[in-house]
Amino acid sequence: MNTFVQLFEAYRSLWSNRSFIKDEELTEECCKSLLYEAIEKELRDEMTHPRTRQSPEIKFYYAIKRIINADLSEQEKLSLIHIYISVMEQIKE
Repeated sequence: MNTFVQLFEAYRSLWSNRSFIKDEELTEECCKSLLYEAIEKELRDEMTHPRTRQSPEIKFYYAIKRIINADLSEQEKLSLIHIYISVMEQIKE
């Protein structure tokens, strides 16, 4: 099982052009919070102008495709996909 620190690093490797807050020490809880927050922002397409935003379903599709094609371990891929599904379910409630 991967730790949230490992999963956060794996997520960051998928999005090398994005900056994340580094002021805090990267503890398990901090990384979990940052990871869920970043994925929610991504699925809601919050970093795009409101007129050109895509639906969470489309963003989810692209994210899963990116994870599958990434140079990550199978366990990291499955763990990240599981988190994406969890966040997507929260968005859809």
